[in-house]
Amino acid sequence: MARNDSKPSPARRSDAAWNVAAVVGLLCIGIVVGGVAGVVLDRSGLLGSHGPDSASPVPGEKAADSKPAPQRRVAGSAPVQADGRPPAAWEDSVDREALEAAFQRAAEEDPAEQAEGQADVRESAALPPAFSTDQSRPEPAAWQLHAVATVPEAGRPMVAIVLDDIGVNRRNARRAIALPGPLTLAFMTYADDLPDMTAAARAAGHELMLHVPMQPRDPAIDPGPNVLAEALPAAELAQRLAWGLDRFEGYVGINNHMGSRFTASPEGMAMVMAELKARELLFLDSLTAKESVAGSLARRAGVPFAERDVFLDNEPKNRLAIERQLALLEQIARERGYAVGIGHPHAATVEALNDWIPEMRSRGFALVPISAVVRHRLAIESAHSGDG
Repeated sequence: MARNDSKPSPARRSDAAWNVAAVVGLLCIGIVVGGVAGVVLDRSGLLGSHGPDSASPVPGEKAADSKPAPQRRVAGSAPVQADGRPPAAWEDSVDREALEAAFQRAAEEDPAEQAEGQADVRESAALPPAFSTDQSRPEPAAWQLHAVATVPEAGRPMVAIVLDDIGVNRRNARRAIALPGPLTLAFMTYADDLPDMTAAARAAGHELMLHVPMQPRDPAIDPGPNVLAEALPAAELAQRLAWGLDRFEGYVGINNHMGSRFTASPEGMAMVMAELKARELLFLDSLTAKESVAGSLARRAGVPFAERDVFLDNEPKNRLAIERQLALLEQIARERGYAVGIGHPHAATVEALNDWIPEMRSRGFALVPISAVVRHRLAIESAHSGDG
């Protein structure tokens, strides 16, 4: 029987094992050498940059940028996240000049990187407004934008004359607009052709207000359409107020037409003040009732306001009575520094004002719009709060 030669002999098996071991050894040496070379090249920067944007994450693993971003510091600044946003707690002692210098240095070293980082830090919504790089002041409120610019001479008592009910009687409106100013003309919400009349009044140098009908105590008195009444549902009340506020543009605020009952309603006046606050308008309380809550609610809502001191023409046809009221207005202004008088475009009132305005100026008073009185009151309140 012939011997089976297909099985390797012991000697052949030994040689094969040696060859395999040699090959494995060479592979291990190659891997070690390659790893060392890779580390050297990587540290020298010859292999290119690595980061979350250079490759997609392995399935099942989190992307590299899902880890919390480390903090970095810019010279003179509070800690800033790697994405340019400040941390949750922003220190109050930020040195803005040092921060700007750091941005400038970065721009000289790498303009592209600086532009991206500066946009992140300066335009981030998380950056507190106090540290914004925009040096411009906030845009003025609507009542300030629409105010007639006046700069009363120092030491002159200020007198604001407000004429109500403008627009219902066209002839009286033209008479009021023709008076020397600046006066404050309060146009009735339900008058016709309000855009044209108010434009003429503004062109003549007068300040504009909106005269809003409010519920009086006497139910027999009709204050006009769309009156603000205490018993109205909130939605109806808001709709009526919005209707009036949208009748024309360019006014500084509103005052009440009648309203002895409504201005004493905390719920109703709170709604009015909320809307004025949203629209950045002021409120002038005609003070038709001593129980009015308008002033306290305006202050609570942050609405600029003023109050009437003198009614000029409770006797609308009595010229002497109107002149006595104007003298009382001067007395209050002299004692307090400002005064607010409210009248109407009656013939006797217009005639009395036409003669009185140049005379009061010669006596050292300043005729101002209502916005100037409001600014003065705000300055006084601010000074008092600072003292406290």
